[in-house]
Amino acid sequence: MTRIAHIADLHFGDEDPELVADFLARLPDAGVDVVVIAGDLTQTGSRREFALAAEFLAAMDQPVVLTPGNHDTPLLNIASRLTRPWRRLQKAMAAHAAPSYADEQIQIESFNSARGVQMRLDWSLGVISQRRLEAPMKALADSLAGTKILTAHHPILSPLDNKGRARTHRAPRFARQIAETADLILTGHLHQHFACPVEAEGRTSWFVGVSTAFSSRTREDAPGFNLIDVADTHFELHRFDAIQQSVQRVFEQTSEMRLERS
Repeated sequence: MTRIAHIADLHFGDEDPELVADFLARLPDAGVDVVVIAGDLTQTGSRREFALAAEFLAAMDQPVVLTPGNHDTPLLNIASRLTRPWRRLQKAMAAHAAPSYADEQIQIESFNSARGVQMRLDWSLGVISQRRLEAPMKALADSLAGTKILTAHHPILSPLDNKGRARTHRAPRFARQIAETADLILTGHLHQHFACPVEAEGRTSWFVGVSTAFSSRTREDAPGFNLIDVADTHFELHRFDAIQQSVQRVFEQTSEMRLERS
């Protein structure tokens, strides 16, 4: 059984050091095989924030799958956002993370749903394009792994029904296509825990979101993360939330769900 740590929206630059330390302290004994980070490593895309994020990634022994988020572009540098929006992220993360991972049981592929600039007022929202989706979906389709996983920053399917913060361009068009190949889709952006099923090809795929891992930019949910156990017939989803314990904040498991695959 493979165990995945699913985190997103770390927002280094606005991180809670106590939660960062508690997460790292849990990993050695948690049996985690791979960490999936669904975007937004930083708050404003600054060099200092990426340096902090790189230190965090270097402290983990597990392989890390990383996909960019909208906060990972330089906030005020329009020229960089136009021409090289991911240069700082790629430079800082090159030694610590990869866009994919495979073992005997699972194959994970990432795709970039964020943009440096867009032809709409809210640049924070996500976009799905056939061009960017083609390579990761082909890798999953060609894989012999029993479980195929896709990760992106922006929600593809969520309880917000592609409205408000969940307005990912073209998501309704691609959600079923993705579900026909991927068994598990891991996203961030909404700072919200959820698990939404889709029936496709005689089986159930799950679109799973997670809250912010470490930042004060909370919405309805406290900071948190997921541990996901991958079995042949189901996924075990363990949700962790930040709580105040004595004089410090730590994570505590608050729920467990069995996500049936068929």
